[in-house]
Amino acid sequence: MRDGGTDWLAFMANTFGMFAGVAPKIRAAMNTVGTATVLDLCSGGGGAWLTLERELARSGPVTVVLSDLFPNVEALADARSRSGGRLQAIDTAVDAANVPAHLRGVRTMFNAFHHFSPNTARRILADAVAKECPIAIFEGAGKRAIGLVAMPLQLPMLLLFTPFVRPFRWSRLLFTYLVPLIPLLVLFDGTMSFLRLYLEDEMRELVASTPGHERFVWDIGIMKRGGVRAGAMYLVGVPRQTNREEMP
Repeated sequence: MRDGGTDWLAFMANTFGMFAGVAPKIRAAMNTVGTATVLDLCSGGGGAWLTLERELARSGPVTVVLSDLFPNVEALADARSRSGGRLQAIDTAVDAANVPAHLRGVRTMFNAFHHFSPNTARRILADAVAKECPIAIFEGAGKRAIGLVAMPLQLPMLLLFTPFVRPFRWSRLLFTYLVPLIPLLVLFDGTMSFLRLYLEDEMRELVASTPGHERFVWDIGIMKRGGVRAGAMYLVGVPRQTNREEMP
């Protein structure tokens, strides 16, 4: 059930360009510390990386490593295969609030930060600060109302496009059309996610209460589409001072 939900989110992110335009912010964070590596946290089914990796690669070398506390192993393996090996994946648990020190690079997180309580969210930020790893967090919407209005529109799309979601699973067809548990899960999870969404002021409060936050430079806002602030919410933090050497 969970894999069916994360597969759908990855399909939506890649098919409809939910995070179009965020590549420059990730590349800027990479340049700050001189790394070509991105460590994606809470990757689920691979998120937007099938398309975003290609966009990021236009501005320079990049290695994207996908990870999760509960890895969707089949979906991550499929993403790696469909990317021609450009995407890598870790099939063991990676805790976003306590990332192993040897996993270096710019940390990213897409459509997942809202799942964490304020205490855990601060721990995620504090872990990046303590280990001097830039962090870039993105949410699919910057306003709760927009997400709540758009959420029910996903249901007819889910019923129409489910046969095209990869990796193919017979269980996905069963739990979408015969026993519609995946549509119910997507509707419930999406609605709760938008209700729990951290808004700009709340993001700033989280940063201000994060131990060591003054050691980083923070950029928080909403991406613009057509000159209007209606795109993805972002929080990007980078170390104030680095030796600008390539991170291992």
